[in-house]
Amino acid sequence: MKKLLIPIIMLLFIITCGNAQSNKFDHSIFDALLKEYVDESGMINYPAFVNNEKFATYLIAIENADLSKLTNEDKLAFYINAYNATVINNVLNHLPINSPMDVDGFFNKIKHTIAGKEITLDELEHQYTLKIEPVLSHFGLVCAAVSCPKIIRAAYDGESVFKQLEENGRIYFNDSDKNRLDRENNILYLSEIFKWFSKSFKKKYGSLTNTAAHFLNDEDRIFLMNNKALVKYLKYNWKLNAQTN
Repeated sequence: MKKLLIPIIMLLFIITCGNAQSNKFDHSIFDALLKEYVDESGMINYPAFVNNEKFATYLIAIENADLSKLTNEDKLAFYINAYNATVINNVLNHLPINSPMDVDGFFNKIKHTIAGKEITLDELEHQYTLKIEPVLSHFGLVCAAVSCPKIIRAAYDGESVFKQLEENGRIYFNDSDKNRLDRENNILYLSEIFKWFSKSFKKKYGSLTNTAAHFLNDEDRIFLMNNKALVKYLKYNWKLNAQTN
């Protein structure tokens, strides 16, 4: 009997693992494309996505995805990847452009099919992504602009999505073109993202200064803990986050 139980248990384990794996959405195509066509600075080679069959396949998968069996973490990863892929596709549909703001309704009028629903990018952001994670998601959603957090050279994955977002938040805060601490004049310059979504960041971290202290390097963190810095906002650069030859 014991000899019979062992193969049965092993079979059940394999079936369970297989079912768990089948419930995950496959982002491997997008992951490979990001590794190939995004540089270390987060700039995108948009022409490489034009008429790209692999990218088209991924977009179709996003359109028809069934999210009913996904965990919240997997849904969060899906929504962020879907947002970033859809933004890239939206840029491709309107080339040549210098900025997503050149396109009327880029974020709030043009509809896209995401998991069987016709929604705008703004709806995908606010009604789906931010409902799961209202703060860290801002470090993953990339709106095709230079001042956005950089798009990472990997797809987000449910098992590591929070770690990926935290890490990209640290990279974003320590990029002096997007956020910086002027210790000489005691001024904390922040991206306008933190102005637009200040309520969410303050709710999680207590203040925008605390938010910065959480993500900045040790030297700047210590300075902020011991000094009351004035917060000012850097003008958002909506120039397209495109690689230049």
